[in-house]
Amino acid sequence: MAVDESKIIVTDDYLADPDYQSMKRYFMGSECYWYYCGNYAGGYPQMEHVFHNETVGTQRHRGTPMIADQGMRIMQPILESFQYAALIRIRAICNWKTDPNTMTQRGWHVDVPFDSTTAIYYLHDSDALTLFKDGDNEPFEVETKANRLVEFPSQYEHAVSPMTTPERRILINFNFIRANKVTPDKTFISHGMSDQHPMT
Repeated sequence: MAVDESKIIVTDDYLADPDYQSMKRYFMGSECYWYYCGNYAGGYPQMEHVFHNETVGTQRHRGTPMIADQGMRIMQPILESFQYAALIRIRAICNWKTDPNTMTQRGWHVDVPFDSTTAIYYLHDSDALTLFKDGDNEPFEVETKANRLVEFPSQYEHAVSPMTTPERRILINFNFIRANKVTPDKTFISHGMSDQHPMT
């Protein structure tokens, strides 16, 4: 399937500098907790921190009730900009570079299999590219740049090219439904946040 490149929206300098610096300090410093989740396709070791998912809501982790709350507060400027009706998932992702002689492209995947929006926010520069599968054409490429946001339909297949610099690559992955996508026939249930989540 060919992607509609006009629906892949890249915005540089997405946050005002104080908000960007706050995000960078939190996610690239020692405050954000990370959880190892294996070596994904292509040989990349990956750690994640899931801040929110559609079945549980905001993750508060037994015994550590403020961890996700702090991260969610820091992410408020970016969340407010989305004008969302429902959050599906928010997760921070950290990968390390591996041997350039053995690295391959990460596997193609979709984030959410229904009509929603994915946004990737890059905390720093990297030579890894976000690739979008474009049928028989060459993949559409987006460079990893600090304070850049790329938005696209969640059903678009995408992947990551091999990374050689820097030592790690950190980004925030958002999946959500925009307010203008919600119709009156949706049924809503709450998952412990003030926001409502549509279940069709």
